[in-house]
Amino acid sequence: MTRRMAVRPLLAVSALALLTLAGCTADPLNVIILNARAPGDKCDFKDATLFVARGSLDFRAGGGALGAGYFQAFSWENQMQPTEIQVNGATVDPGGGNDFIGDTMVFEYQYTDPNVSVPNETQNVREVISAGANPTDNYMGAELIQPGALTTLNNTLTTAAQTLLVTFQMFGKTAGGTSKHTNKVSFPLAVYNSAPGVPITCPLGQVVDEGPCGVAGRDAPVGCVTSQ
Repeated sequence: MTRRMAVRPLLAVSALALLTLAGCTADPLNVIILNARAPGDKCDFKDATLFVARGSLDFRAGGGALGAGYFQAFSWENQMQPTEIQVNGATVDPGGGNDFIGDTMVFEYQYTDPNVSVPNETQNVREVISAGANPTDNYMGAELIQPGALTTLNNTLTTAAQTLLVTFQMFGKTAGGTSKHTNKVSFPLAVYNSAPGVPITCPLGQVVDEGPCGVAGRDAPVGCVTSQ
């Protein structure tokens, strides 16, 4: 199964250097990131048969965009197979040497507003997928809007929706020490602020609608619902 732990953004590593590494390596592409999973009613992304092609995020004050960003899960697979290693008849590796451990993700942004530059960013992560793992039972997660991008969007968005095309790639090593990287994946987000300068306030008996993922403004405008 996949094991995930995101950590602080990595500032010292050059995104250009990592992308250059991806272009120069002759290693075959064995770890593949596939479809974006739908969050489902519980936002657990468990159903591998339900996919989404895009998302949206409303940056209205009082919503959850600035604090939570946009987390998205993607099915993935490790096409390398577990290979048992024996020495003098004794098993020294039961087959985990081809497990992939992702440690860095590089994010590139394309944005439809020509007057706004959204910075590319690099993040430290920990994403692990076992050798031979299939995409039905495994998924990885990505915080698609990194801190610099969040700040830029929050400071510039209006009611006119813009498209933010997020492209990311993961780098890491096998448990045996071989450098590997995934394919690049792109996911479009419609971003906007439904009421700039007007924080959401809900009337008596209503609360801010946080949706199934607990983020007001994710895939729907920031609004209110009847409190339970």
